[in-house]
Amino acid sequence: MSVSRTSKSARRTPTSPYGQPSGSSQSSFGPPGSSGSSRAPGTGSSVSSQEELGLSAWLACSADQEARIGYVSESMQEILGYTPNDLIGKSCYLIFHPDEVPMLREIHYQALADEKTACVAYYRALHKDGYYVECCCSYYTVYNMSLALYTRAVDGQRTLQQALTAREVIEVSPSSKGKFAIKRWPSSSKAPLQSSPDSTSISLSPPPPDHPWPTPQKPSPRTFFILDRFTDTSRVMYVSNDVVINGSRLKNQSFYSAIRPSDRSHVRKYIESAKHSSPIMFNEKRSGGHGYTSFHVLKIPDLPPQGETWPQGSDESERSMPGQEFILVEGIFTASSDGLACVISRILPNKRR
Repeated sequence: MSVSRTSKSARRTPTSPYGQPSGSSQSSFGPPGSSGSSRAPGTGSSVSSQEELGLSAWLACSADQEARIGYVSESMQEILGYTPNDLIGKSCYLIFHPDEVPMLREIHYQALADEKTACVAYYRALHKDGYYVECCCSYYTVYNMSLALYTRAVDGQRTLQQALTAREVIEVSPSSKGKFAIKRWPSSSKAPLQSSPDSTSISLSPPPPDHPWPTPQKPSPRTFFILDRFTDTSRVMYVSNDVVINGSRLKNQSFYSAIRPSDRSHVRKYIESAKHSSPIMFNEKRSGGHGYTSFHVLKIPDLPPQGETWPQGSDESERSMPGQEFILVEGIFTASSDGLACVISRILPNKRR
């Protein structure tokens, strides 16, 4: 499958909504020894070594028309110049290119209405210094939140793998003239199909900005976890909700505490592969950035004993726990520069494949 790329960013220098002077060419954010982004306005398409490594960051916002940001990982500072404190509580739409906001509103609306997961979109985002950056965004609808992985859309393995294994790929560009190009696989497939999807162009029909968006009466039971990719135990740094399991108890605990003991080695393969940015094979033709698999989670997490870091329970010991339940879920694993996300969706009996 060929992956479309968004057209080059406009080189005008807007005023950043977060207080940076318009047209600023340097950022106070960036790696040591850096004067900020290697791609200031008018400098062409050269990228830094960090961009070549696929620097990426997680961002989570409310699943409604406001799209207010509730979580940002630290690497966003290197990609768009913003610290988490710059963005928390603000709307995502403030950092999108004005020409693309109507299309992105429609994409967000459809993602919420259809509860989409593991989709990829290409569009422009506003750097804190006041210029636009082409981004590849992998996004998920998770109960009452939207989760997105931002990566600079450089010609690199990470953005290609995200697109190849996404269930849907959307290109937003100035040349779209009110439409956006879309490549889609059937949402019923557990993983993207081997065959190439159809490409089509969809006209926009977003709801008015001041019109409340409808909320699903019964959203699918899903939770996302942000894991520390630099720990062997995959320490949980953020949990979005408790709708599938009692996940809030897992904060700063091993993610394996939530996994049925007999499934832990299987889940570990996916986690370790994602943490090392190695392709996970789904079949002989498709591999890459989104890892799909199914396993059982524990309704009541098996927390490590005091002083230990690893869970100790077995299938037999956990079957005898009052109120314990093994819950079948689909897990989607995707890594960023500073974390790893696992989105779990409960597989209902009538939907088991």
